[in-house]
This record gives sequence, C-alpha cells and structure tokens, in this order.
Amino acid sequence: MGSFKTLSIVIPAYNEEEAIEDILKKCLEARQPLRQALGLSQVEIVLVDDGSRDATSRKAAAFPEVKLVSHAVNKGYGRALMTGFEAASGEVLGFLDADGTCDPMAFIDLGRALDGGADMAVGNRIHAASQMPRLRTLGNVFYAYVISLLSGVQVNDAASGMRLFRRALLERLSPLPAGLHFTPAMSARAACMGASISETPIPYAVRQGESKLNVVGDGIRFLRVILGIIFAYYPLRIFGPLAVIFGLAALGYGLGPVLFYWKHGHLEEDMIYRLLTILTLAVCALIMGAFGLIAQRISDIAVGRSRGWLDSKSLRGAGVAAGMSLGLGGVLLNSRTILEYVSSGRISIHWVYVLVGGLSVISGAVLVAFGITLGLASHLPDQLKKR
Repeated sequence: MGSFKTLSIVIPAYNEEEAIEDILKKCLEARQPLRQALGLSQVEIVLVDDGSRDATSRKAAAFPEVKLVSHAVNKGYGRALMTGFEAASGEVLGFLDADGTCDPMAFIDLGRALDGGADMAVGNRIHAASQMPRLRTLGNVFYAYVISLLSGVQVNDAASGMRLFRRALLERLSPLPAGLHFTPAMSARAACMGASISETPIPYAVRQGESKLNVVGDGIRFLRVILGIIFAYYPLRIFGPLAVIFGLAALGYGLGPVLFYWKHGHLEEDMIYRLLTILTLAVCALIMGAFGLIAQRISDIAVGRSRGWLDSKSLRGAGVAAGMSLGLGGVLLNSRTILEYVSSGRISIHWVYVLVGGLSVISGAVLVAFGITLGLASHLPDQLKKR
C-alpha cells in the first residue's frame, strides 16, 4: 500500500437539503479509517453546490472541515464534478453522490484496487444486496452490456456515481459531458482508450430526497453518449456493418439480372431501374467501407494505438492501383460511347454499358481517394504518445 498519499473526495449536490448533512458527516467520519487503511497523509472533502435553490449550501457551510464551492446557477452534474476536481488538491480524485446511496467507507476497497494497479476503481452497484430500483438496474445492465460488446472491455456498472482515479487520468478522459451522462461517458471513454478498470461491489441504499434522474430522457442521453464515444474510437464498428449490409443488398438484388443475362445474353429495358438501385447500393457499400477504414486510421493515430495493417504501404498502394484500374476500365468500356457522343451528339450503344462504366469510374475514384487519404494519414503524429 502507499502508492498515493493524498485523496480528494468530491460531492456534487443540487437541491439535496434532506441528505447533505448525513453524507458529509459520513465522509468526515471516514477520513481517519481511510488514512489508516490506505496509508494516506490527507483526505480532503470537497462539496460543490450546483446552484441549489434549497438549504443545501447553508447546511454544508456548517461543516468547516469541508471545502465548499458554489455555482451561482445550476450547471449540471458533470460540470459540478469538474469544478470539484479543479478545486481539489489530492493526487487521487474520487467522487460519490450526495443522496446518501453510497457509503464513503467503500473508498477503502476502491483505494486498494487503485493501489493494485487499476487506472480507475469503480463502485459496482449491480449485485443482489443493492437497493437500486429495478428499472434503473435494468438500464445500467443494458448500458454496461453495450460498452462491453462494442469496446471489448468488460464493464458491469456503466453509470456508477462512486469512483476513484488518479488525477493524470482525467486529462486523458476529456472531454466529458456536463450532465448526468458524465459517468457513462467516463466508463465508455476509459474502456475505449485501454485504461484498466477495476469494479468492486459497494453497498447501495435507497436515496434520500427526490431523484434528479429522468429515466427516459437521461436514459436516451446515456445511450447516445456511449455510442458516440465508442464509435469515435472504433468508427469501423459502425461503418463496417453498414458496408456489409449495403454490399449484400447489392449482391442479392443483382443476382436476378446476372442470371437473366447468363441465360438470355441480354437485359430487358425495364431492368434499368433495378440496375440503378444495384449501382447505388454498391457505391454506398464502397463509400461506407472506405470512410470506415479512414476514420479508424485517424482515430488510431489520435489515441496512439498501434498503426497496424491500416498503415501498410501495400494497402494504400492496392487502393490506388485498384481505383485507377477500375476508372480506366470504365472509360475504356465506354470509349465508343464517348466518341459517338462527341462526334454526333447522340448515343446508340445500350445503356448497360453506361451504367457499368459509371459504376467503375465512381468506384475507382473512391478507391483512389481512399488510398491517397491513408497515405496522408501516415504522416500524422501520434499525439497521445507525446503527452
């Protein structure tokens, strides 16, 4: 024990007059046990009154050992936490809610997890003894499942309001939202950036006072921020499936015309609409795949992940070569069409040549742009490695 010596516990509070005195007393009483168990020299309590309109600030001011910081107006849960972190002096930062649901003594187990090498220690409220309402439990399990599935990092409680982490981690996790979706955003970003997350079961009681959480509205915000962060780190996980869907649709829809041409040696005139749809689907598949790969490469550079196969010269070269070949093939296929139009202003060649040639040129342009963009991205520095 003893890898850190100072701890600051931040408590964001908005209209929590019913619970504030109890949670502050518990935090102050927990200081000495925390110091002894974790070998700390200082445990600081910081309360951020986030523009409360009740007696929260007045009651908190009665505790001189608590550092009180106030917002003139309500700025949101996440903004209150960030204000508290800025005002705190500890090398390790922690937070818990002001509603009395969490026991500050649980910071002992979280501190041991942090001391054991975790980047962030999270209090896991999802267990049999937890008194969390059933609907909120189901929501938290769902958010944790989404993060685990898409990031590849196991998360059990995505929105826990009790955590410990080293101050240096905070900068790497930024930006984080100002609202109640601060905690799921923190979990999603930590998982995506490869931070070590330790989850320890903690007691969770029925809250005191009225909840500020809107199950539907905040639930949607939780999901949006989780998906937004994960897809920012792994954009290929959204573009890739879309490319596959468009590609399979194009292949499936194009099977009929191919079989008809194979059997009869020509295409019917009314098939033009079907072929236009196939062309659209095929181009969409190619664009989704190319954009996904480029976005993934840029994301890898931004967070300092291994450059891997997306940085290979052979991939960039293959993209440019394939694109130029397709483009040239499309032009050659329509060379007679082009000459006829230039010389006579009319086109007598069957429209299927124009469609296939157009698809080849468009696809070629996308692949050439893909290869060139990957080449440009290879010159970008890994910014995270320089911090």
